[in-house]
This record gives sequence, structure tokens and C-alpha cells, in this order.
Amino acid sequence: MGTPIIISVKRRAMDCEFELVLRGTDRQYLLDAGEEAFEELARLEEQMSVFIPTSEISDINANASNRPVRVDARLFDLLLMAKRVSAETSGAFDISVGPLARRWTAGDEDFSVPTSEEIRQLTSKVGMRHVRLDERDYTVEFDRPGVMLDLGAIGKGYAVRQMASLLRDRGIDAGLVSGGASTVYAIGHPPDDDAWTVGIRNPVEREKRLTTVKLGDQALSTSGGHERFAELDGIRYSHVIDPRTGRPADNLLIAGAVTPDPAESDALSTAFLALGVEETRRFCSTHANVGAVLVPRPAPGAELEIIRIGT
Repeated sequence: MGTPIIISVKRRAMDCEFELVLRGTDRQYLLDAGEEAFEELARLEEQMSVFIPTSEISDINANASNRPVRVDARLFDLLLMAKRVSAETSGAFDISVGPLARRWTAGDEDFSVPTSEEIRQLTSKVGMRHVRLDERDYTVEFDRPGVMLDLGAIGKGYAVRQMASLLRDRGIDAGLVSGGASTVYAIGHPPDDDAWTVGIRNPVEREKRLTTVKLGDQALSTSGGHERFAELDGIRYSHVIDPRTGRPADNLLIAGAVTPDPAESDALSTAFLALGVEETRRFCSTHANVGAVLVPRPAPGAELEIIRIGT
């Protein structure tokens, strides 16, 4: 056996930087395994991106209101999971929120707050009740025109999950797989500790850590309206939309979710942002493997409060 080493490799995809931190004894083997993981990442982006016209998601959005669209079995399983999480969070997470999200992010310089009537019309196209998933034929169908799916709130976590699974199959038993600031998954533990220590960035003083979370064979995902927002008349409007109200989810500054599954943690961090502190606390109390790190939006001049639930 050789001397243990740790390598770090990065690749840009899904509009962010993915990073692998891998521990082993053979540098070339680690590099080769990392390259395989990045090849899987590229395949997943080609499959899931709404910005790629030939992706399976684009095919669904273009045709599922007219006919059932057959999809890859693994993608179908992800859609089933998204539908389950939507049901478990009472619609706080919803991959069909696209029509609302696009309206709230339209026209950076000419941004306007949608009217109540606009929100009502757009909300009629949002909801997993409009999405039929046929588990026998692996098909997706919409019950009305205008429905669209967007995996932006779960896709990075799913990619992290698939990359980590591939790395485990290649014999990598210690490392970190991260998808930008969205999701990080810890494989095993570092040589000198029983868990990896992962930081959450301070949204106000971005060069500093707000807090840390210990992870071992777990994922941490974070969501926050401070990352992307529109501003009008001195008011900031988060790009994270609560599908239940059709309006920005702005009770929390940051919501973090800790689960064994990176795809689920990615989805739940978005849901928690909409659910707020008490609803998230109730959710975690009935889901034993789920923890949360929440930062409520502070009053002017007040310090940030960190609320930890099961972490």
C-alpha cells in the first residue's frame, strides 16, 4: 500500500463549479476515477438542462401536454422522487414552478412585480397534480398546456449523488463531491477525524464561514434568496419562489438540509426556505434522517441567528 494522498479536481457544469476531493494511495487512479465522474456529470447535464433543446427535460416540456413522453428509467425515478418530496412538503418544493419562477426573474433591468392576476394565471399551471408519471411505461404527461418541469432545485444534488455512487463503485471510500454552493456529499471520513467538516458561507460577510456541519456519508444542501434576486424601489425579491403562494420565499435568509441522499437534501433545502422555521421543525420531527440549519431573515441591525435541527 502506498502513502495516502488527497487530490482536488474541478469542472464547470450546470452553471457552477463542481469539485471532487478524493483520498487514496494512487494519484493516477484517483484522477481517472474523477474523470469518469465528470463524464457522468456531462451526460446528466445533457439530459436534465432546460437550456439544452435536445435534453430529455426539454422534450418533456415541448411535448408532454400533447402526448406521453417516454424517458430514461433513472430520470423517471428522479421525477418520482421529486413528486414524493413535493407531496411530503405540501407543495413547498415543486419542479413545475418554472412558469412562476421565470416571471419573477424576467427582465433584470425592466423587472416588475407581477400582479395578483398574473400570479393567479401562472399558478394554475403549477403543481405536480398536473404531471402524470406512468410507472409501467416510464412516461411523463401533462394534463394542460403551459406546464413545465425544471430540475434546477434538485439537479445538482442528483448529479452529486450519481457521481458519488460511481466513485464508490471505483473503490473510493473517502472524499467530498460538491456541486457549487448548492450541495456537498461526504464519502466516508478523512484520515484524522470521524467526519468531514463542511462550512456554510456567511451571506453577509461572504469571505467568512457562518457555521460548520459534520458529515459522514451524508449530504448538506443550502438554498438562499441572497444568492440571486431582483431589486425594485429598494426591495429585494428572491428568485426562490414558494409554489404555494406564487411569491418569493423570503422568511429565511438561508435554509440548509442534511440527509443521506444529495438529491433529497437539494430538494429539501429549497422546500425549507419556503416552509420557514416551525414547519421545517415539524417536517424534521417526522423524518428521522433529515436535519436542518436555518437562518431567519434578521431585523435591520440585528445579528444573524442560526437554528440547528438535528445536526
